Amino acid sequence: MNNIFQNNIQALNQKNLKLAEKLKTYLPDELPEIVKENNAYNLKYKGRFIHNPLSPLGEAREIFAMATNEPVAIHVIYGIGLGYLFQVASLTSNGTVILYEPDLNVLWMAFSLVDFSSDILKNNVFITDTFEDTSLEIYKKSNTQNTPQLLSLSSAREYDREGFDELVRKLQELVGAYSMDLKYTKEKFYPSLKMLFQNVKNLMNEQPLAVFKDCLKGKTAVIVSAGPTLDKNIEILKKYRDKFVLFTVGTAVKTLYKNGIKPDFLCIIETYNSSKQVEGLDLSDVYFITEPYSNPQLRRFKYKKIFSHISANAPINQFWSEICDENIEEYWSKGTVSYTALNCARLLGCGKIILVGQDLAYIEGQCYSKDSAYKDLVCKYNSEYKKWEITANDFDAFASSISPSEDKDERYRTANRRLERLNSSLYHVKGIKGDMLPTESVYATFIKPLSEYAEHFNNVKYINTSLIGAQIDGYENLSLEEALKDSERIDNIILESDFEYNKNLISKRLTSYIESLNSALNLVNDGKRNVKNLRNDLKRKRTVDEDILKLLKKLSIVYLNLSGEFSSKNKLFDIITAASKINLDYELKMMQDFKYENVVRICEKISEFLDVAETNSVEITNIIKGITDENFNTKS
Repeated sequence: MNNIFQNNIQALNQKNLKLAEKLKTYLPDELPEIVKENNAYNLKYKGRFIHNPLSPLGEAREIFAMATNEPVAIHVIYGIGLGYLFQVASLTSNGTVILYEPDLNVLWMAFSLVDFSSDILKNNVFITDTFEDTSLEIYKKSNTQNTPQLLSLSSAREYDREGFDELVRKLQELVGAYSMDLKYTKEKFYPSLKMLFQNVKNLMNEQPLAVFKDCLKGKTAVIVSAGPTLDKNIEILKKYRDKFVLFTVGTAVKTLYKNGIKPDFLCIIETYNSSKQVEGLDLSDVYFITEPYSNPQLRRFKYKKIFSHISANAPINQFWSEICDENIEEYWSKGTVSYTALNCARLLGCGKIILVGQDLAYIEGQCYSKDSAYKDLVCKYNSEYKKWEITANDFDAFASSISPSEDKDERYRTANRRLERLNSSLYHVKGIKGDMLPTESVYATFIKPLSEYAEHFNNVKYINTSLIGAQIDGYENLSLEEALKDSERIDNIILESDFEYNKNLISKRLTSYIESLNSALNLVNDGKRNVKNLRNDLKRKRTVDEDILKLLKKLSIVYLNLSGEFSSKNKLFDIITAASKINLDYELKMMQDFKYENVVRICEKISEFLDVAETNSVEITNIIKGITDENFNTKS
C-alpha cells in the first residue's frame, strides 16, 4: 500500500468505512493504463481514453460550468478516472458532491495515483461504489427545490453505455420517488392531518379492514385500474363476473358502471375532493375502502359499508393508530390507490390477484380508459418539438372531470396545472414486449413497488393482463380470459363484525393532543417576541452589528428548538409545521453571509414559520375541541 493510497483510505475511513475496507483488500482484475498525452496525464481503459486527450482539466471545468451551483445543489459525479472532474467539483461546488464509481478497478487505480484525501474529508463530499449508497446520500440532501445533477465524462458513458443508461433510468425513478415524497410532505401533510381530525366522527363508526383478514381466503380477485387496456377487457369481465371479487379504483368505476359491471369494493384514497369520480352512481351495494385522512366529501355517499385502510407508511395515520390503539402493520401502501387495492385483496385472503388496466404507460396514444374520469387525455409525439406531449381532446370536459369547482376559470387552472405536471414528468419504461413506452414518471415509480410486493407476499399468485403495457416483474403476463377460466364461482360477499372502538380511549388521546399543542404555542409565542425585537432593531439601525447578530442567534435557537428536539417529541407539531420547515431550511442553506438584506429576509422567513405554526396549531386545537365537545360531552 503506497502512501497516496494509504492517505486516501484513511480519509475514506471517516466517510465510507465499508468502501474503505473493500478497497484495502481489493485485487484489480483489469487495470487502466496510465499515459501522458499533451503534457497531461490520462487513463486508457477498455480501449478508450477516460479523459479528453487534448485537455482533461479543461474538459472537467467545461462540464462543471454547465451545472447549477447553489448551496442546495447536488452534484452526482459518475466515474472518477484520474479525478479531474471530481476535484473541480470538490473545489468549486457550493452544494453537495457525490462521487459514484461502481468500477473498483478504476477507483483502486485512481486512489493509488492521486491524493484525494483533502477532497474526501470535506463536509460536502461523499464517495460511493453502489447505487444504494448513492441514493441514500441523495435522499439526505433532497429538497423540493433541488434536483440532483448527473455530471459525467463522455468516455464514462461510452465504455459502459448500458450501465450509464441504466444509471440514468434509476436516478430518474429515484428522483421521481423522492420528489413525490417531498411534494407530499410539503403540499399534503397538513391538509391530510386536518382531514383526519375532521373525519374522526365518521372514523369511529368505520371498521378497520384488518378485522376481516382472510375472510375471502383462496378466492380470485380482480383489481381494475383506468389504463387503456381496461376497454379491451370489458367483455371478459362481464363474461366471468361471478368468478372473482372485483376491486376498482375511483378513476375506473364509471367505466365499469357504464358497461353494467358493479364492483364489490371501491378504493379511493385521495385528499383532494375526487367525488366527481362517483357522482350519480348507486353505490349502496358496494363496500368502500378509504384512508382515515381521505377527503371528507368522499364519505357523504351511501355505501354498503365503509372500511378503513390505515396505511402504515403514512405518517398521518400514525395519529389515528395512536388515538384508537389500532395495530396498522398489515396496511401496506405506496401512495397509489392500485397498490392499496392490491393490499386489500391480499389482506382479505385472496389467493390469486389479477390486474386489469394497470398499464402504467400510455398505450397507442391513449392515457386512460375511454369512459374514465381522464378519458380526454391523449399522448402524442410532437414532431415540431421532437418530444411526446400530453393534451386533452376536449379540454372543457377534462377540466370538469377533475375539478368540482363551479368557477370555470378555476377548473381551467386546475386542468392546466395537471397537464403541466404530466408533461414535465414524461418518462419511458420497458414494456412487456421489450419496447420502451411513454409514461408519467410517477407511474414509472409504481412499477418497482408492485414487483417488490409480489416478491414479499409470494404465497399469492399475481397476474398482469395488460399485455401491451409496462413490464411488472413478479406477475405472470396472461390474457384476462386465460387468467379467469379456472376460477370458481363466488357467491354474495357479506362482511359483518361486532367490532367497536374504545370511545373513552379516543376522548383521552384527543385531549392529550390539545395539551401538547398548547405547549407548542407557548414556545411559538416566545419566538414571535424575538421576531418583534429583531425586526424593530433592524428598522432602527439599518445595519447588522453585534447586537443584531445576538438577536438573530437567539431567534435561530428558538426555531432550532421548535424544529428539532421539540418536534421530535411532539409529532403532531412536527406534521403541522413540516411544509414551512422545508421552505425555511432551504432559505437557511441558501444564506451565505449576514448582510443586512439577508438578515431581514431570514427574520421574515422565521416569522412566517412561526405564524404558520400558530395558525395551524390553533386550527387543529379547535377541530379537536369540536370533536370532543360534540361526541364525548366534554368541555376542553
